[in-house]
Amino acid sequence: MRKFIVLLLVLGIVTSFGGCGAEAGPTYAGTTAAETAAPKSTAAEAEETQPILEGSLFLTVSSITFSLVGEAEDVYLGLIPRELVTWESEDPDIISVDEGVLTAVGVGTTVIHASYDDREVSCTAGCLAQTQEELALLDPDILSEPKRLPPDVDLSVPCTYFDNSAILGDSITYLLWQEESKNDYLGNMTFIARHGISILSLVQRYKNLYFQGREMYIEDIVAAANVERAYLMLGCLDFQFPQGTLQLMDNWEIMLDRIAEKAPDTEIVIITNIPCFTEKTEPSSFNIAVEDATVQLKQLAADRGYGVIDLGRYVQDHYGRMPAVYCYDDFHMNAEGSLVWMKILRYFAQFEEEGGLIT
Repeated sequence: MRKFIVLLLVLGIVTSFGGCGAEAGPTYAGTTAAETAAPKSTAAEAEETQPILEGSLFLTVSSITFSLVGEAEDVYLGLIPRELVTWESEDPDIISVDEGVLTAVGVGTTVIHASYDDREVSCTAGCLAQTQEELALLDPDILSEPKRLPPDVDLSVPCTYFDNSAILGDSITYLLWQEESKNDYLGNMTFIARHGISILSLVQRYKNLYFQGREMYIEDIVAAANVERAYLMLGCLDFQFPQGTLQLMDNWEIMLDRIAEKAPDTEIVIITNIPCFTEKTEPSSFNIAVEDATVQLKQLAADRGYGVIDLGRYVQDHYGRMPAVYCYDDFHMNAEGSLVWMKILRYFAQFEEEGGLIT
């Protein structure tokens, strides 16, 4: 339209100077020749002409509870560009929302809505306290509850997404395997897990995983499994002794290089570590190390173009520990905690099936 209007103006100017005495057309007070030539399009008309995008709205949580006013978190995954989504907080004096980023403004609980065209998704959001002093006075049972709950997933629907995938891990993964064997929520995913495995032991070759009845190096197992994707959930034991923690990221690099050499076509997804449970409320050295490693693992995955699923953020109470409700023991999760795993894996599978990327 703009080009058309400019063309009319140019033609008008040319006619007035070279029109051999032609009379100018009529004009009216308060208008220009261009305005009388064509009506203006409204913003609503412009929106109507914009094509409606396909894809669901994905939030990373069904519920999030901030500990203190001022905390913020981005809860939007996609697939619709966030600036096209309509965001609403039912009580912006408690939680404000700006293109998917939630910020705790006051104490209480509200609901956040995201909508686009005929699609809408929502989550519960709240905040416990204005200050650290107020937070410390709350019932410990409240502070021991999970800060985040995973998105809702209909686990009764059969899943084939993981049929050509494997998950490799230690005893934490082994307990997930036990729960999955009772429910079949992850389809035919291959589980490869062994108690007492650390990344240090895998790199230095003194304790390895078993596959098809044989003890094998991890890179040989990934190659022999011949799967499209391998999920790696390792490192819990490394946080329990200084050498493992100090060398953790270097050992991750060595292990991933070996896997890439032996199984170059296998897609890798890193699952972040979970915190442990302690009776103490002050941050433990273990959980501090897990938090630091999570940041580094995300960067490592980004540098290599690997996928990453941050399981640890869903297994965290307001003290930074594993929530008591998920505890089997200090380091392992019970059936309810394992259900969190399954929901997160299934939710990200839905996200990817619609075209989302976890890289």
